Amino acid sequence: MRYVMLLGMLATLLAGSSAAQAAETLPRPQGPVLLKVSGKIEQTNVDGEAHFDRQMLEALGKASFTTGSALTDKKQLFEGVSLRAVLERAGAKGSSMQASALNNYKIQIPLDDMKYEPIIAMRVDGQVLKLRDKGPLWIVYPRDAYPELQAQIYDSRWIWQLNKLHVE
Repeated sequence: MRYVMLLGMLATLLAGSSAAQAAETLPRPQGPVLLKVSGKIEQTNVDGEAHFDRQMLEALGKASFTTGSALTDKKQLFEGVSLRAVLERAGAKGSSMQASALNNYKIQIPLDDMKYEPIIAMRVDGQVLKLRDKGPLWIVYPRDAYPELQAQIYDSRWIWQLNKLHVE
């Protein structure tokens, strides 16, 4: 009986903790801004947008997978942060987003794609992504885990030099 009560109390504390974290104010970036999230979001920190520096992105947790791509025959280890985690931290409330790159490439991505758990890669095969090698941020999908991701429509959503997300 005591065990059940303790479990219930622990569950209540944990639920309150995660709700408090989600409602926690988004801090201002201290370093160079790598990603700006705008549109239908609830958490902002600079002029109605959510700005993230590298430290803020890394604080959202790590995500990684090894997969092939349309760009190379070899499998690579992609490491970064879950795209879902970034959207949740910004309080995204839309059904799609427009992802933009430094070279002004733009693509619509349905938020339904989060079922595939794409990540915002900051490292490939252990190397920090730099501007010249598709960085500093690159949206990647676990292409080898889902046969449907091997279609051109998903390849076009692998946006490198990512710098903006606009939730719609």
